[in-house]
Amino acid sequence: MRALLPTSLFARVLLTLVLTFGSFALITFITVVYYALLPVVQRSTADLAAFMELSARTLVQLPAEMQHDYRLKLLNDYQLWLRPEDQVPPDLRYYFFPYVQRLSQALSARTGQEVQMQSDVIDGKRWFWAVLDTPQGRVWAGFPRDRINTKPLEGVFIISTLALLLLVVTASVLARRITSPLTRLAHAAEEVAKGRSPEPLPESGPRELANLARQFNETSQQVRELLADRTVLLAGISHDLRTPLTRLRLALEMLPRQTDPVLKARMERDLEEMNAQIAQAVELGSTLGAGERQRLDIGKLVDEVVGARPRIVWQPVRSCIQHVNALALRRILGNLIENALRYSQAPVEVRLDCDHRAAVIVVLDRGAGIPEPDREAVFRPFYRLEGSRNRRTGGSGLGLAVARQLAVANDMEIHLNSRVGGGTIASVRLPPAPEDGGGAGTADTP
Repeated sequence: MRALLPTSLFARVLLTLVLTFGSFALITFITVVYYALLPVVQRSTADLAAFMELSARTLVQLPAEMQHDYRLKLLNDYQLWLRPEDQVPPDLRYYFFPYVQRLSQALSARTGQEVQMQSDVIDGKRWFWAVLDTPQGRVWAGFPRDRINTKPLEGVFIISTLALLLLVVTASVLARRITSPLTRLAHAAEEVAKGRSPEPLPESGPRELANLARQFNETSQQVRELLADRTVLLAGISHDLRTPLTRLRLALEMLPRQTDPVLKARMERDLEEMNAQIAQAVELGSTLGAGERQRLDIGKLVDEVVGARPRIVWQPVRSCIQHVNALALRRILGNLIENALRYSQAPVEVRLDCDHRAAVIVVLDRGAGIPEPDREAVFRPFYRLEGSRNRRTGGSGLGLAVARQLAVANDMEIHLNSRVGGGTIASVRLPPAPEDGGGAGTADTP
């Protein structure tokens, strides 16, 4: 049952309003029909049944020379046609009409016998007929369709159509008024999640929604301030740490010549590792927001990133034009390739799948793989599957965090999956091409 419900809030609110107002309209319609229209119809059919029976009884009691004038007067003045029993109307058949159904019941109740009305078409006009028993024999009594001068089915159709149209329009307006502020709030929250600073939401409308917009604006401002403070803090830590690192490097250069070269090289390597970790921490804390997108050939960009790196299997492809942030894509792809080379001793494959709407860059390695429960956790800063902090066995755990933050800010997607035969598949899906037709070109994958 839950799967049949609409997924969007607007659709759910609209459905709720339509069902609520529709139920009310249906109940109102039934009430009017039962307590207003039905009594009128019952009275009308009872009067018509009495008139038909009385006219039939009067006809058979009149002298023969007066019957013709009487029948003619009934037909002209009251649209009631009386026929002797032997003048059976041709082509009689059952015809559904609610009013006639009620008239049949009224005639049956009045005569004490079941009367079934039938219909035919005479000169293009529909007539309804009933045979009535009198002391002098049977008489056919008929009247045309336009005598009733009602069109219940057409009326029900028009009323139902207008009611449904009014109901949907009104419910749509109400639902839109309710969901529009929430939609703006959702879009603004997405912008904040991507590291952008959206325009403050209007703090207007119903009190609850205005309070929600006010709280979101305050929270968004606090997030911007926290990000700015983080950048300043990490920059300050970097500056404060690099000063003693520089002194340590100078002290190493000033060591006596007889100092153990192996120890000196190890200390220099440790200093370089500390400097690289500080640089990565500052990079994570800096503004990794959305950059300017430009139209470029993704194949050439991958060529430049791959360069002359060893153990990489990559075949250049034909033109693949996309609108992307080139700097962000270089850093993302570089981090993924570096991560694959670090954890895999076998060659690392890089592939590009390009079509007319989007492109996907795939990095495949033959490492130990990433367990499924950890595939999202590895994108968190400083999270590492390997417990040590040795850069040769796993780095600092910031490469994937930087890549994910850049991807989210620039509308890209990064996914990690297991590779058949062992290893990891890291894929980068680029944002869709613009609708103006100036998007992706074609490419042949090897």
